[in-house]
Amino acid sequence: MQGITRDNRPSKPSDAGWRVRLMKAGKFVADRHFRDLAYHGRSRAKHAAQCYRDDMAREHDIQLPPTVQSELARQRHSAGLTQKAIAMMLSVSPGLISKWEKGAEMPAAARSLYRAAVEGQLPACEPTLTGADVRRIRVEVLGWSQAQLANALGWAYAAVGYWERGQRPVPGWVKVYVNAVSKGWVSGEQ
Repeated sequence: MQGITRDNRPSKPSDAGWRVRLMKAGKFVADRHFRDLAYHGRSRAKHAAQCYRDDMAREHDIQLPPTVQSELARQRHSAGLTQKAIAMMLSVSPGLISKWEKGAEMPAAARSLYRAAVEGQLPACEPTLTGADVRRIRVEVLGWSQAQLANALGWAYAAVGYWERGQRPVPGWVKVYVNAVSKGWVSGEQ
């Protein structure tokens, strides 16, 4: 957010909040701290800071550049979905969705799941697949080797073997992907 930063105040956490700073002609025209406790929560303090920033920008004729959104975020917004809704469909955290939208490395399988969720082709359900199910779908439906599946998922080759043998739990979004491929909601093409 332009003009607003998070101020955690590690030495005194009760003073944590949001800092608004705006400059014009080399001078600060706005420099104010919005404490979380004073506004009864982090999100309310953030909202107050945003309102103050916008008011000060208008008052001092400061043009804030528009925020840049990634293509993923634009797709999600146009579908009317929140990061939390997409995260629930993909069985990941909203923080991971945020990272992907900000440009973090996103495996091809996750990208196809994201696209299917935005287009309304992915129902919001947590599949109950075992490692044996992952192996069956990998071999019978996809016709892939463990290395090919690992590459599509962005995981190490050994991880796929661990999941299939039941030595480690299969991550949530991997279950969603494998289930979606088996049902035909997402193509398994690389």
